[in-house]
Amino acid sequence: MNRFEFGTLVASLRNDMHWTQNELSARSGVDISAISNIERGARSTLLKDNILLKLANGFQLTSMERMEFMFAASGVTEVEKVRKEGPNTKKPFNARSFIKETGKNIASITIPAFVADAFCDIVLANHCVLDFYNIPAEMFQGSKSTVGKYNMMRYIFDPRSNFVDIVDDDRWNKAALINIRYFRKRTLRVRSKPYFSKLLNEFLDPDKYPAFKTCWQKILFKDHDDYLLPILETDPDNAHEFVTVETLLAITPKANFTCISCCL
Repeated sequence: MNRFEFGTLVASLRNDMHWTQNELSARSGVDISAISNIERGARSTLLKDNILLKLANGFQLTSMERMEFMFAASGVTEVEKVRKEGPNTKKPFNARSFIKETGKNIASITIPAFVADAFCDIVLANHCVLDFYNIPAEMFQGSKSTVGKYNMMRYIFDPRSNFVDIVDDDRWNKAALINIRYFRKRTLRVRSKPYFSKLLNEFLDPDKYPAFKTCWQKILFKDHDDYLLPILETDPDNAHEFVTVETLLAITPKANFTCISCCL
C-alpha cells in the first residue's frame, strides 16, 4: 500500500485502541508530529529513528501482525506485489475463472478444506468440511443479510455454533485465541477498509458475540503470543480430532486467498 493508505491503516489501528494521537505518541515514543504526518500520508520515509518498530511496539502487535505491518509500510501496492504477466501469456488472469478453478480443486480433496479471503470470509468450502464441522442450520439462516456472512469468526464466536463441542470446553479459550491471532494477522492490511469496520462492529456486539471482544483485546496484553496447540498423538475415539494447517496462500491482482485444510 502507498503511504496514504498506510497512514489510514495507522489511524485505524489507533482508533481501534481508542487512543488519541497524543496517547499513541506516549505509548510508542514516536513524536506526535511524526504520527500526524504518517496518518496524513505526508511522511516519505518510515525507517528513520526506528519509527516502524516503535509503532508496532506501541500498538502491541502480535508477531504475525508485525510482519504484515512492516510489509504494509513498504509502499508496494496490492497490484504491484503480483508478478506481471508476460507478453506471451495465453490466459490472462480472470478473477471469476480463478475462483471457479479453485473450487474444482478443493472439491476433489478428500480432507476438509476451505478458502478464505483477506477478511477471513469463507469464499469456498468442500463437502468434507461441511460434513466435518456439521454447522448448525440456524447459523445459515439469514446469513446473506448478515455482515460477514460465512466469516471464520462467526463460526468461532456465534453462541449457536457447535465449535465449543468440537474443541471441548477445556480447550475452547486457547482455540479461540489462536483463531483471533490468525484473524488479526490476516486482516491487518485491510483494517482501514469500510467493510472491515462494519465486520468488526458486528463482532464487537456483545449481544451477538459475547466472547469476541474479550479475546480480541486479550491477545494484545499477553506477555507472549505463542498460542499454537501442540501436535499430539491423536485420540482414536475422538471423531473430531484434527490439526488445521494453512496450505496455500494465493496472491492475485484482485485479492489474497488462503486455502486451509483440516488434517483428521
